[in-house]
Amino acid sequence: MLRWGALPTRHADQYDWISVYLHERNQQGLWRTLIVTATFALAGSTASMIKSPEGPSGRIPVTVCVVAAALAVAAVVPFLLRWPTRRQSLLFSFICSATIAAAALSYSNAYVGLMGCATFAVIGGFVAYFHTAHEVMANGAVAAVCAVVLAARLVVSTGDLYLTAAAVSIVATLNVGLPFGVLSLAQTLRVDLRSSGRDPLTGLHNRRSFQQSAYELIMRPATDGSRLMVIVIDLDSFKKLNDTEGHAAGDAALIQISEALADNCGLSAIIGRSGGEEFVIVDVGHPDPPEVVAERLRHAIAELPVPVTASVGTACAPLDNGSQPNLRLLDELIEAADAAMYRAKRAGGNQVSHSADIR
Repeated sequence: MLRWGALPTRHADQYDWISVYLHERNQQGLWRTLIVTATFALAGSTASMIKSPEGPSGRIPVTVCVVAAALAVAAVVPFLLRWPTRRQSLLFSFICSATIAAAALSYSNAYVGLMGCATFAVIGGFVAYFHTAHEVMANGAVAAVCAVVLAARLVVSTGDLYLTAAAVSIVATLNVGLPFGVLSLAQTLRVDLRSSGRDPLTGLHNRRSFQQSAYELIMRPATDGSRLMVIVIDLDSFKKLNDTEGHAAGDAALIQISEALADNCGLSAIIGRSGGEEFVIVDVGHPDPPEVVAERLRHAIAELPVPVTASVGTACAPLDNGSQPNLRLLDELIEAADAAMYRAKRAGGNQVSHSADIR
């Protein structure tokens, strides 16, 4: 039984899981530096073309170049301050795509403008890595329109079909090959990470995969009143089952319990097997209080035809709408729910204990 739970679909936005992946490897700072540096370089090259005889000619084209460079710099400001939200990242990519188009079309030399369309591939690679194929195609569509307009201008001004064809081929190759190559790589990486993060017996998340998926869940935009809920479950008398009936019986019990957890949790819940007979669940925005959810899970396990029950601990905390996600909150809640679970076990087991909400 595989519980894929809240896994995104094939075309889901990749921003959350890529952000978590970079965060766990302390790579967000490096990526911020690269993105800011590249954006400043492109904005600087756009501004410098104002002084070139091949650049914009006339008040309106010059103004377009200046505004385009300024907008690109403004769009990258969130990366200067901290790791941006998904919305800020998308806005950055849209603005950069628009500024490249505006600058390329403003140049007096059509060949220079056409070759400038190659820089769409940089934005295409960015959205391919962090977002979806839809953004890649939107960026590519803008690049295609600009390339067609500038190619027509180049043919009219020079009559050189061969030069135009060569330039269009270079632009097309970069704007197709780079973004879609990055997109394929990112999707392959995600599939490999997911497939290596499953418990082979139950199909639930293992410890590393659980943390990765839970961080993604936290990073999604919160709605008003959303709560992060964590439930820790430890099976009572599981060692006795293994000792008296054998490990095969214990494995069969774990599979049945995993299925019961999957059947009684919300679709957005992330369920992990964190130890031999211990499970951890995280969910956001569940309509029921954590005590009610935990009691439902405890009862579902008690009703199974296996000689084990469950000690269940819960903890929860509110999520602020619009604020930067606090990834440390998950660890704090797991620790609190774990402590509550041990209180339930010391009290005799087969019961639920709730930790005080974390603020």
